Amino acid sequence: MHEPPDLPEVRHIHADPHFRETLDEATGDREWDVVLGLYGRLRTVARAFAGRCGHFVGVGGVPVYRGFLDPEDSRPHGMAVLAREDGPLADAYPPVSPFAGKIVEAEREVFAVGAAGGYAATMVRYSQIYGPRNIVPWEWAVIRRIADGRRRMILPDNGLWLISRCAARNAAEVLLKVVDSPGTAAGEAFNVADDDQQTTRQWVQRIVALLGAELEIVGIPAQLAPSAMGELLAPTAGPHVLVDATKAKRLLGYHEVVSADVALAETVDWLRANPPTATAYPAYNARFDYAQEDRLIAAWEQACAHVLATAPEQPLETAHAMPHPKVPASPSTNAGAERLVTRATPR
Repeated sequence: MHEPPDLPEVRHIHADPHFRETLDEATGDREWDVVLGLYGRLRTVARAFAGRCGHFVGVGGVPVYRGFLDPEDSRPHGMAVLAREDGPLADAYPPVSPFAGKIVEAEREVFAVGAAGGYAATMVRYSQIYGPRNIVPWEWAVIRRIADGRRRMILPDNGLWLISRCAARNAAEVLLKVVDSPGTAAGEAFNVADDDQQTTRQWVQRIVALLGAELEIVGIPAQLAPSAMGELLAPTAGPHVLVDATKAKRLLGYHEVVSADVALAETVDWLRANPPTATAYPAYNARFDYAQEDRLIAAWEQACAHVLATAPEQPLETAHAMPHPKVPASPSTNAGAERLVTRATPR
């Protein structure tokens, strides 16, 4: 998965990036112009190349932001909408999620080594990446259901979550721009995300349209459908994970190389031709337990019917904030309007 058959014939080294001893053994005393730390323990990789590269680019993710993990502990609730790189990080105030805290510490280690003269340091924060060969084939949750003849799908909270996604090709372009601009990128962090974003419901509907199928969306509160949530996004995230990715455009001159529509179509085509297996995608543990889904849908519909029958509620009467009169206003009303206009007119 990490080394496709069409990989160019260039010199490359195999080592486990989780441990310093394996990295040291594989790399020896060699030096590099640039190192991209995309995998393994970022702090370990950062220390291993201190003083041995000119530019170190660490790749992390949006869990670094306050509210991505354990959103209930954040005030206000959840992650900032359109979170910027200078926004509050996961350890801005207690309690701190242990996992998110480690991500923040890893980022700070990269910048600390850079500040100490080890290299020019940059961090790139990935949003939810998608594309052919992606380690988690999120789109398969929809594709397989259509292939299996399912015509209903549960979406947490009616699929109205906003989750920043980024095509792998666009994420790679940001990295290339960082590599090409070490002076500008040094000391900076950059979010990555496609220009066009959509709700989870819109994303599912776009996949369904690409398949030429029909699919009814059944919206159920997220706390009642944890497995449905886990198939579509990180189960501990929510309700919105939307980042501002304009900094890379402003500082690096980044422009996306593929639109979200084209990238999604490429991904769907690839997954249809290469159906995921548990062996190839161990990180993706979708259940596709249709019997359980049908039971949950039936129970939810019964609960809704019960609430409507036992506690019916009348909608509020609404009035147009700027009503259009059916007949001309009275002289007194017009006079008042004239007085209002007179007072508003500059002298």
